Amino acid sequence: MTFFSLQVMMRRSVQKQEQVIILSLGSRFTLGMHLRTGSVRLIKQAAIALGLLIGISLPSLLRAQFYNGSQMTFGKNRVQYGEFLWSYFRFDEFETYFYLNGKELAIFTAEYARMQIPRMQARLETSLGEKIQFIIYNNLSDLKQSNIGLISDQQYNTGGVTHIIGNKVILYFDGDHKSFERQIRYGIANVLLNEMLYGGSLTSQVTNATLLTLPDWYLQGLISYLADDWNTTIDNFVRDGIISGRYLKYNRLTGEDARYAGHALWKYIEIQYGAQTIPNIIYMTKVSKNVESGFLYVLGTSYKNLIREWRLYYDMKYTDLDGVAESPEKIFSGMKYKPEKTITHARISPDGRFLAYTTNEMGRYTVWLYDQQKERSNRIFRGGYKLDEKTDYSYPLLAWHPAGHTLAFILESKGGIWLHYFEPENRQHSRMPLFRLEKIVDFSYAPDGRTFVISGVQQGQSDLFIYNIAARTLDQITKDVYDDLQPRYMDNGRQIIFASNRPDDTLRFESIPNMRETSRNRDLFLYNLSGKGQVLRRLTQTQSSDEIMPRPYPNGQFSFLSDENGIYNRYIGRLDSTISRIDTTIHYRYFTSVNAVSNMDRSILEYDISTSDGQEVRIIYQDGRYMMSLENKDFPEKGLSKALPLTEFRQKLPADTLAPDQEEVQEIPETPQVKQRFQTVREGEPLPVKPVPVDINNYTFDKQAFISLNSTGQDTSGGRALLRPERPPLTIPKQLNYNVGYTINELVSQVDFSFLNSNYQAFSGTGQPIFLSPGLNALLQVGAMDLLEDYRITGGVRLSASLNNNEYLISFSNLRKRLDKEMIFHRQSIEEEVSSPIYALVRHNLHEFHYVLRWPFSPVASLRGSAILRNDRAVFLSLGEQSLSEPDQVRNWTGLKAEYVYDASREFGLNLYYGMRAKAFAEYYRQIEVARSNIVILGFDMRHSTRIHRTFIWVNRLAASTSVGDNKLIYYLGGVDNWLFPKFNQGTRIDMSQPYVYQTLATNMRGFDQNIRNGNSFFLINSEFRMPLFRYLANRPIKSDFLNNFQIVGFGDFGTAWNGLDPYARSNSLFTRIISQGPLTITIEEQKDPLVGGLGFGLRSRILGYFLRADWAWGIEDRSIQKAKFYLSLSLDI
Repeated sequence: MTFFSLQVMMRRSVQKQEQVIILSLGSRFTLGMHLRTGSVRLIKQAAIALGLLIGISLPSLLRAQFYNGSQMTFGKNRVQYGEFLWSYFRFDEFETYFYLNGKELAIFTAEYARMQIPRMQARLETSLGEKIQFIIYNNLSDLKQSNIGLISDQQYNTGGVTHIIGNKVILYFDGDHKSFERQIRYGIANVLLNEMLYGGSLTSQVTNATLLTLPDWYLQGLISYLADDWNTTIDNFVRDGIISGRYLKYNRLTGEDARYAGHALWKYIEIQYGAQTIPNIIYMTKVSKNVESGFLYVLGTSYKNLIREWRLYYDMKYTDLDGVAESPEKIFSGMKYKPEKTITHARISPDGRFLAYTTNEMGRYTVWLYDQQKERSNRIFRGGYKLDEKTDYSYPLLAWHPAGHTLAFILESKGGIWLHYFEPENRQHSRMPLFRLEKIVDFSYAPDGRTFVISGVQQGQSDLFIYNIAARTLDQITKDVYDDLQPRYMDNGRQIIFASNRPDDTLRFESIPNMRETSRNRDLFLYNLSGKGQVLRRLTQTQSSDEIMPRPYPNGQFSFLSDENGIYNRYIGRLDSTISRIDTTIHYRYFTSVNAVSNMDRSILEYDISTSDGQEVRIIYQDGRYMMSLENKDFPEKGLSKALPLTEFRQKLPADTLAPDQEEVQEIPETPQVKQRFQTVREGEPLPVKPVPVDINNYTFDKQAFISLNSTGQDTSGGRALLRPERPPLTIPKQLNYNVGYTINELVSQVDFSFLNSNYQAFSGTGQPIFLSPGLNALLQVGAMDLLEDYRITGGVRLSASLNNNEYLISFSNLRKRLDKEMIFHRQSIEEEVSSPIYALVRHNLHEFHYVLRWPFSPVASLRGSAILRNDRAVFLSLGEQSLSEPDQVRNWTGLKAEYVYDASREFGLNLYYGMRAKAFAEYYRQIEVARSNIVILGFDMRHSTRIHRTFIWVNRLAASTSVGDNKLIYYLGGVDNWLFPKFNQGTRIDMSQPYVYQTLATNMRGFDQNIRNGNSFFLINSEFRMPLFRYLANRPIKSDFLNNFQIVGFGDFGTAWNGLDPYARSNSLFTRIISQGPLTITIEEQKDPLVGGLGFGLRSRILGYFLRADWAWGIEDRSIQKAKFYLSLSLDI
């Protein structure tokens, strides 16, 4: 790789009153000009324009100026509560990584991925370039302990950073194999699309990742389309988006709205233009580096027309249904509904007085208790944090004691499962741990309050358990590969009703998954606790619809949800029997009669009923928000007289009905008791074998018949079996231990070297702009990490034009355990002109070693400590006999640094984030050779960003720092970070009597040059309004990355720097001016306000990967507005 440098160095010649400007491009071309002062301004402007032009054309030309200022590092954490020992299976097309109790999930993943990869490749008309690495976690809590995807430090310079896209697919088991299969399909689709769009080679990834920007609805919607067939959930969310009008602003959609709307668009393209056009659209998008061109070249219609036709299609599809079905009568008014707030697990107390429910806002969950008598909601528990990561909506789980005096709730915390009890009357709260289960999916009390029935996970299987509360013992009921979910007691605790994907009514005890025996849908089953037999009673059996969330109901009936008509509605089921036939015994036919009791226009997502008090609570998704309705009911309810109308997509699926004459029947003869007789068996004769009846429903032929399945495994052949050669069974290879190996994950080729923004420059007192001397040079940095991202290696070099002042770093991080460790070596070289003790050119060589420890308290808070060794050597370069004889100045320092870091921010765009960031730090340094040479630095930095409207935000910052001890650090207030052409204010005096040893910047203070104020202490207040203008206004994909990230900023800065106890102390050098004329020295006291401020506006955008800032600011000093100053810099804002 070739590196260029553009170096701008200016110095004043005192004798001739001329300025010398040296422009150096590389090391071979030098142009010197001697100009009078009056011509300098024009040349400066030309130099700035030239530098900007070259910087835009060749990003590696430019080099950042500063290491400190407002560029504080924050970063989130991953907390490891346990240690995972990883193993893996190696197959031809993929590898499955797992740890203790995850072997069954790894085998299941291999079997399912083996079926799905060829199907996905066929749909995309591509092939897998490299092996997929499936990394499987037993639950989401374990995944959140992983370091995969963790970015622990904030990068302020975005330019030249390329993250290498790998083939890792991260999976976790939430208790539902249907959800687990969906994750596998999503992962396969994501890997294949990344290879198609960004290429498999490193060169292709670097090029396309820089130039190809895809909106969320395009990529996430396409992945959803490839991984999921149209179903009730997608239909429900898309229906609400269309009817509510949220999809009118299509390009502004984010999150789940973007995913569902994108899925609907790709589905529309399949319907109107054929599925074969989709791979062509993807290819043309990659070639043209433009979303709109991809649609235009393949479909022959513009993006604008496509969106208009798509919206018209779904408007007609859903408008007919809207208004025909019912809506909730009474929306619960005890809470505020927000788009980002999810409501789950609503539970009515047995006496009907309290309503308990949970809310979750991006990971921040709360348990609420609504008192219907007082009409007031109280928060009884809160946990979690608002983070940009996968949110676990399965916790907290709630259940009322049948007496109504205790609310039990279960949640996961610090790697374990905890059972909490809360008593509303006296507000007592207690908790206890639960063991033996990896995850609890659901639970409920027995009618006597002595036991729980639990749906829990062990070794990758969801089974039923009975938990004895007093004895704290666990009794397992089912143990097989099928998912047994949402259990509830019935018949006064003698039976358990639950939903399951098991294909028949026989209990098995198997631990190895069998893909062909698992049903695609859930039905309801009944388990008799008194008999504890091997046969369940099947209550429903449907081919393409789900029956879920059973609840006990008066008169021995049960309530449940079903999407039989394409929308989840509530039904009432009644167990019944009739005489089938009579021969020597009486044969009974058992069946279930079913009636719908709701006809909703939105699916009921969850519900609960209190039959004793006559109340029902429902959770629905309407107008882009999760809402809750609380209504009074007369139990038992009367069923609807007519069958529910089918939605359009449901009409295309195989017909299901819950009518009695279509239900499965079980014939159980009442056999009279027969006395057992003994038989004589002679030695050597075989024992008599009792004939075994043949189960024709579960008979396996020698040549198995297969049915045609789509991407999700559903039957697309209309029920007709297609004979084809059987796929050979999966051969499980030898289990291998995971060994650490490294791959490159990041390449950086940019103009900034801010890896160590914590080091300070040696104090020079020369009055030159800080770090101007190194010039504008190039950086190459490479990062590598292991598969699990526990070990990270980073190496970097900044090459100067002369190759004399190169800068190097190497770091190694070990994040495997909770205590993170990092070792950093850093070498830096800076040249500057000095006039004391002699005029000379001095090269400062800095070598330092950091040993860093991080202890995370939570994902957002950590304590960080560093031990530092530093060697500073000042070498006087030979400019003459006097400088040649000047000895080197060597200082060796040791230091300690402690930081408390809090980072609960959430990024939603470049230079755009919500939430809070804060840091408090203390540093101690001591020169080894000198007895009294310590320096102590204390400081803090707090930042908070608030959303005003959509992507329009308001950011505020408060920062302060001071240095005390035998030596001090001087802060130069003024300017901005990474100022490309900084200026230094010579009019503000530097108090040379202070024992300064280091110097740094206090920014941002716009409207002034560096050093408008200085001292060993400073404080700053910054306030900014940021609006990504085109993203905010546009309602279509933005072709240009420049326009997509273009931002308008309005800002105000306020602060000061000083020596002593306060800024107004007369001992501050600000209030004195010293004039020296030969032997005469005059000291003048001045009246100045130490506080300064600045107001202005700026423009920001990304150009070839670099975030470029242009600011115009007016400083305010002594109540006087200064002339406007212009700043050009490369850095993100605060």
